[in-house]
Amino acid sequence: MDDLAIEAGAHAGQAPFAEACEHLDHGFALFCPAGNAVVVNRLFAVPFPGAGTRTSPLATLGDMLKAALGQRRTNTVLKGLEAARQTGAVGLVSEIKTQDRLAGPHLLKLYVQHDGHISALLTSLTAASPSKRSARALFADAIDNVNFGVALIDEAHRLVFANKKFRANCDPNNELLIPGHTMRQVHADAIRTGLFPVPKGWPPEALLDLLDTMIATNARDFPVPNNHGAALVGNVYSTELGGRILTIQDLTQDRQAEKLMVSAMERLPVGVAIEDDQGRFTHCNAAFAAPYGLDPDALIAMPPETRMAFLAPQLVSVDNDTTHGDLGGAFRDAILRQREDLRPFEVRFKTGQYFLVERAKTENDGRVVVVTDVTALKDAETRNLAAVTDAVQSLDIGVVLFDKEMKILLSNEKFDEIFASDDAHVRLGDHAISAFLRQLDAGIYRIPDGVTKEEYAAQIEKLVENNSSNIPLEFTDGRFVLASCHKTRLDGYLLSYIDMTEQRAIEDELARQREITHQKERLSALGELLAGVAHELRNPLSIVVGYTHMLDGQIEDPVLKRRVDRIAEAADRSARIVEMFLDMAQERPCEKEPCDLNDIVASALDVAESGLDPKTEVQVVLAPDLPPIAGDADQLIQVMYNIVINAQHAMQETGRPGILSLSTHEDQAKDRAIVTISDNGPGIPPELRRRVFEPLFSTKDVGEGTGMGLALCHRIVTSHEGIITIGQSALGGAQIEVILPLAPQGRAGDT
Repeated sequence: MDDLAIEAGAHAGQAPFAEACEHLDHGFALFCPAGNAVVVNRLFAVPFPGAGTRTSPLATLGDMLKAALGQRRTNTVLKGLEAARQTGAVGLVSEIKTQDRLAGPHLLKLYVQHDGHISALLTSLTAASPSKRSARALFADAIDNVNFGVALIDEAHRLVFANKKFRANCDPNNELLIPGHTMRQVHADAIRTGLFPVPKGWPPEALLDLLDTMIATNARDFPVPNNHGAALVGNVYSTELGGRILTIQDLTQDRQAEKLMVSAMERLPVGVAIEDDQGRFTHCNAAFAAPYGLDPDALIAMPPETRMAFLAPQLVSVDNDTTHGDLGGAFRDAILRQREDLRPFEVRFKTGQYFLVERAKTENDGRVVVVTDVTALKDAETRNLAAVTDAVQSLDIGVVLFDKEMKILLSNEKFDEIFASDDAHVRLGDHAISAFLRQLDAGIYRIPDGVTKEEYAAQIEKLVENNSSNIPLEFTDGRFVLASCHKTRLDGYLLSYIDMTEQRAIEDELARQREITHQKERLSALGELLAGVAHELRNPLSIVVGYTHMLDGQIEDPVLKRRVDRIAEAADRSARIVEMFLDMAQERPCEKEPCDLNDIVASALDVAESGLDPKTEVQVVLAPDLPPIAGDADQLIQVMYNIVINAQHAMQETGRPGILSLSTHEDQAKDRAIVTISDNGPGIPPELRRRVFEPLFSTKDVGEGTGMGLALCHRIVTSHEGIITIGQSALGGAQIEVILPLAPQGRAGDT
């Protein structure tokens, strides 16, 4: 049947077949042997608008490919289809990746059927989800973009696919690698065009036979001749289905780099050699061979054991060890060890020369060996070491040097002075962490609260490893040191210690003086304000107080009488505030005289009794025979009163019955008496305890406190050369301690 008859027969049953093709989820087309379209579904026509549909004129396969791929690629594809038909091949012949500006990338597969028809399958590379994409398409796309040449041939050595790199190396004009052609035909075309030069004296047929044999036997690492001077290396691999994978790698740059490396090695002033994974030398320059007294070729020819034994009689020390009985064995052990850990070592010759031996890993488990003459450097180091040691010893900061294993190599006198301890002496060779743990066990350091010894050691070790600066170290004897860590070029550590004890004391004193000055400035400014306010308030308050007393005797109505009483209470409270303001403003000096602290506490309780909640449990424990203190009793009563009233206000906030504890005792060691006032209120947060003594600072709600009570207490206590502190009480609330010096006459009963 001719092509027209075939096409007519196809058209006779086209309608049901074409309609069925419209239900496919990918593009499909059928072309007769002459290349005319028989069936084209809608999805196939998307990237090929000229292909037509079953309701419009149908294009030929050649026209369709030309519109999508261009004339040259179209000719290559058509040649491959024709070659497959001529050899009787059926099935997949060509895979083509297309790119349409609107439709995006697609994969086109062309199949040759037994009757010569060509079926085409078109799959979108973007519309389908990754799980539905053709595995072959993804594989082909990946292979097409690798940086070495890859080609696939079937069991009959026919070309199926060649990636871009393979074509660039073997078919730069894109006219030889035609799918469906046998590799013998491809090679013959390459020889004919001059792309594949024939070695001198070789008949082309013999060369083609050799190439067929190399493909059949999976030849490896063979040179691929070409006419563009590239160093191409080929390999052949079998597939499970009987086909072959051909790879071509361009080693031109590698070969050029190797030549440059060998040329550069010869010019280096240091000895350089390259050894394989068995320790045999493959390259060696003259500087490396010089200590052996041999030329490079003779040294390369030596087996490793012979080479190492040859040098042994010339050595004095290996890795700075002069006591080793078998220097040849020590030299051999050092080399074998270095091949694994790459740690540099030194050798010294009988001539007095020092050489540093270094190794680095290469590909294929080889090594680069570098030997440097460091004789001049060692001499300079010896001269400089004495000067450096003298300079380090004269430093006013402590310095200690550790190697990369954190063992102590060097310390100066200041370091020994800072860390002098009979129980935890630091010795050369000690491990840094072990020495630090010994010092912790000896109680040299003050460990922060809530941190265990092990946790503290781990923190310091981490700070050292991170090259931290200004690490604070507090000693139990009160000293304060700042430590800093610096990484050395040999992966060691240099630690420096600055004793900041004296400077810190000066800074603390300056801070205290600044705080005192600041408080005085605030109190001075506040005093001027308070004096004016108190003066202005006294007159109206006296009128309010006077009229409330007059009304108190004239009103019989109990409701009005209660209101007048409340006015009187408020006026009295305002008057007391005014008096307190005046005391602070005038800074009335205290008149110190011996007084009984127990009487002061009792008097304060009597004054505050009316302001205490009846449900509050008051616990009083006064020390008997308490020596008199030196102070102003009235002012100290005001202090105790303010503290008691503050405690009462705090306990009221909890909503539960209050417990107020007052106690006195003597600190005989320091000649002072102490009053402790505790409550079961909410307490004062640690971050606010220092601020509660500031004027106008209050933890109470607006309108409920002036912020002057504890500020006044602090001023009065400090004017008595005393101390007032705030902490947490055993009852759960706040605890205030007032510490006052005893009177000069000493203990009660002294004469």
